[in-house]
Amino acid sequence: MAPKEKFKFKIENENYEWGNQSITGAEVRGVGPGIPDSMDLYVKIPGQPGRLVGRDDSIDLRQPGIEKFYAQDASSEAGNR
Repeated sequence: MAPKEKFKFKIENENYEWGNQSITGAEVRGVGPGIPDSMDLYVKIPGQPGRLVGRDDSIDLRQPGIEKFYAQDASSEAGNR
């Protein structure tokens, strides 16, 4: 049996691997030290501006490049990081 493919992504510049080709916002929040609900979660995909990720939003990790997730205070302005 072939080993299951691992998909790479980053949260605040820390590298992580995931066993599925997609990951939800809620799952990202639970990886590593975790991201509290009081923070907004964004994903930066190469060539695109940062996009707000909701708990139920699904991100495809198969896309070229490594998806980079980051958190901001919910009161700050999106993309000004």
